[in-house]
Order: sequence, then C-alpha cells, then structure tokens
Amino acid sequence: MHPERWQSCTEIFNVAVEQPPNERAAFLVRSCDGDEALRRKVELLLKYHDTAGDFIKSPAFQVAPELLVSDSEALIGQKIGHYKISESIGTGGMGEVYLATDIVAGRKAALKLLPLHFTGDAARLRRFQQEAHAVVALNHPNILTVYEIGQDHSIHYMASELIEGETLRDRLTRGPMQLREAVDVAIQVASALAAAHKTGIVHRDIKPENIMLRPDGYVKVLDFGIAKLAESAFAEATADGAGSMTLAETNLGSILGTVRYMSPEQACGAQVDKTTDIWSLGVVLYEMLTGHVPFTGDTPQDVMFSILEKEPPPLTRYIARAPAELQQIISKTLRKNRGQRYHSAHKLLHALKELRLKLEFKLQRAAAPLWLRWARSPVALVVMLLATALALTFPFLRHRKLTAGLAPDKS
Repeated sequence: MHPERWQSCTEIFNVAVEQPPNERAAFLVRSCDGDEALRRKVELLLKYHDTAGDFIKSPAFQVAPELLVSDSEALIGQKIGHYKISESIGTGGMGEVYLATDIVAGRKAALKLLPLHFTGDAARLRRFQQEAHAVVALNHPNILTVYEIGQDHSIHYMASELIEGETLRDRLTRGPMQLREAVDVAIQVASALAAAHKTGIVHRDIKPENIMLRPDGYVKVLDFGIAKLAESAFAEATADGAGSMTLAETNLGSILGTVRYMSPEQACGAQVDKTTDIWSLGVVLYEMLTGHVPFTGDTPQDVMFSILEKEPPPLTRYIARAPAELQQIISKTLRKNRGQRYHSAHKLLHALKELRLKLEFKLQRAAAPLWLRWARSPVALVVMLLATALALTFPFLRHRKLTAGLAPDKS
C-alpha cells in the first residue's frame, strides 16, 4: 500500500480504536468523508485489532492481506512469496493479475492472486490444490505454463509465464474474425483441451477472456483448474431458493458473465465432463465467426433458458456462404445431449483440421490462373477423356477404311 494511503488509514484507525464500539461506524462516516475504499480499509484494521494486538507499526501486508487484495494498487512494490510486484496488468472474477519478478529465478512472471471469498473455504481450497498440482505438470505449447501454486499468509497465488499479446475478447471487440483465422484459433484451443483431457483435467470455463493470442500466431489457453475453485462458490451464490439471484447481489458478476459459454449440464447444475469444454469451444467458434454468441438473454436466467431450450441461429444468418462442413462442426459441438457431441477434443480437433485442409485447397484453387483452374475442373477431365478416346479411335477407323479399299477383286 502506498505510504500516504497507509498513513491515512493508521491516523483514522488510531482515533477510531479509542471510540466506543457503538460509535465507531458514525465516526468512520465522518472521518472518511465519503471515501468508501478508505472506510473499508480502516474497518479491516479494526477487525484485526482485537486478535492481533498492537500491530499498527507492522507492514500492511503482514497485518491485513485483505487490504491489499481488494486494492489494485496496494501491492505495488510489495513481495508475495519470492515475487516482487511491479504493476497490475489485469483483473477478473478469478483474481487480480500482476506483473512480478521472481527474485529467485530472476525472471518475469504473471502473478494471479486468488479471491479470498474463493480460498476461504477449506474444502473448496483443497479441491483446487489437488487439481492445481496436475495443472502445473501440463506441458503443451497452447497451454499457459504455470510455474507454481503458492501461499503467503492468507493470500493464495498462481505464478505463470508472462504472455505478450491480447485476449480473444480484446480481438473480438474489433469485429468477427476471418474464417481461416477463426478455425486456426479453434484448432489450437482444441489441441490444448485434448492434452488436458488426456490427463483428466477439464477446464470448465472456456471463453474469449481465457484465450490469449500471441503476436506470432500462437494461442494460449489460460486458467486451467481455476474454474473448479469457483464452482461451489457460484452454486452457493445463486442458490437463493427462489432462483432470483442477480448479478449485483452475488458479487460474482464476472462468473455470471460467463453464463453465455456454459453447457446445458452446467446451466442445470449437473456434473461436468470433457464434453462441457467441447460445447464451450463451439460457442467461442460461433462468436469468432459471427460476432454474436449463439445463446442470448437479458438476464443470466434468460441465457440459461436459451441454452437449455433453444437452438442457435444458423451461421448463414451472419455469413452468406458458410461452408456446410463448418455448420456441421458447430452443430455437433452444441448438441444439448452431451452424448451426441464429439466424444473427445481429439475428434473435434481432427474435424477442424480436415476443414482447414479443404479451405486451403479452395484458396489455392481460387488463386490459380484461369487456364489452370479450368484444367483442374471436371469439365476439363471429361474433354480430355473424349479427346483421348477420339485420338485412339481415329487411326483405327482410318486403317479399316484403307484395308477395305485395297481388298482384292474376286471376280
């Protein structure tokens, strides 16, 4: 936390701690003068006072990690584990991401701090840690390399390679992608899923925000294993007994925002498997091509209803000459009955590669000179066969005619 901000917190805290408990709230309202972030920080310090004793001279990070996790600038210059924080580079429902330096290995890293409301539950955290070890062991060119899963005080973090480029979400803000570009991205994501599924890891949250596009054309899938941490939190947040939980009420807006990429089994709370990722990739591919998601609604509940009950508009609504093979691939990924989808990411990968070969052949054919395209056409083949047949038949007929003309006179 910046020194000036920490000083303001401690000054107000020192006075507030002397106030009678029933008068502190009113005192904070007056002293913080509408600065809600400052008031929350002082409240956290007061919360720690009874259990930590005289701690106010300690570093902010050691006193109350929550102060830092909830403030995007608070960790700048701090150290978590053996990582020194340089700057904030992103945020989302699954945690704040910082540019950091590994002071042991001497390399840059992306450090994701996991939200405290996810890691606070011991059983949920244990399930995440079990899968996280498998994620660290993943080694694939299209999967973000995770260096380690660590903990410093009550803050849990994930350190990974630093990726240059933009998210697929950022790319889609500029409009739909060309067919070949979209298919290439889908192939690389499918390749990553095939590798992860082989080790028993299901992503559960494939969406444009979790796909990075590097300048050299490589695609990286992020956050393998993390979505499992949010599953029970999401279920707890939305289980209000009446089905009326809204984005504002849950404090999980980013998670609810992913509902458009949920599979039917996720939408109805059933157990997920690898075909869940296949569905979500189908949604992403549809969006890359058309600029629209296939299932929409004004509220998360409306979107879930659409996922469960409606069919997506055909690609031809947005693309005049969408290849039939492409429509078949998307339709199969978006089967509501998971048993009718591709049975594995490997099979989807094979279908996408076959489609890419056909697209490349058509492109090469279109780029060829007119005479060469005509020579390769079925009409040209028929003409060539007829010409060959005539060429072989003409000498035979001519020879027969000559033989008939030279026949001896029997009279």
